[in-house]
Amino acid sequence: MTILTKLGKALKTDISKDFKFKKSDDLDAQKNLLDYMKQRRTVKSLGKKVIYSRDYLTRLIKEAVHCCPSALNSQSVRVVILNDKAHYKFWKMVKAVQKNHVPEHIYESAVLRIEMCEEAFGTVLFFEDAQVVKALQKQKPLQAADFEVWSEQTSGMAQFAVWTAISSVGLGAALQHYNPMIDVETKALLNLPDSWDLKAQLVFGSIQKTADEKSYEDDDTLFRVFSEI
Repeated sequence: MTILTKLGKALKTDISKDFKFKKSDDLDAQKNLLDYMKQRRTVKSLGKKVIYSRDYLTRLIKEAVHCCPSALNSQSVRVVILNDKAHYKFWKMVKAVQKNHVPEHIYESAVLRIEMCEEAFGTVLFFEDAQVVKALQKQKPLQAADFEVWSEQTSGMAQFAVWTAISSVGLGAALQHYNPMIDVETKALLNLPDSWDLKAQLVFGSIQKTADEKSYEDDDTLFRVFSEI
């Protein structure tokens, strides 16, 4: 529960000595981490009506990633934050790649989804540094295959943490997976190391239309609880 407690405190109070969330007098100030996790949804209709500064959001994203665990403290997550023209150019690139690689009848519907991403305020790109993973595989050859799995888990936790943090301040977000089709073009556009493997793209912004009601599987299907076996 250490990571949950740490992230929960970060979302409610201090992010750093110089970066604090102001507590309000309303009920929102009493939310705990589980409330923020429930608040995190896939919001497809996003806009640019964001009251927070880019610096504030950058520090929020950084602290969310810092809070996440990784196998043997590998810290293999790499993150790129795109704002303004960089955000726009990235999604223009995605559109161009899609046009060159997918059938026309599929592209027509795909371009609509990409344009919705363009309308968002910004994008967070999640990578895993393959160089870090390979180094750990050499150090611990008996667990070499496991590090590939652990790397994916590390990235997933970072994605969830950032998504939840963004949702906690009243913004919406949606996770995209245009990789690996755009891997080469992304590294070229942003001049990134070849060892950075793209895992996901999180677009975020103001909520223009709320997400639909979420349904859940029955608890009897999802969970089994034992006191004795």
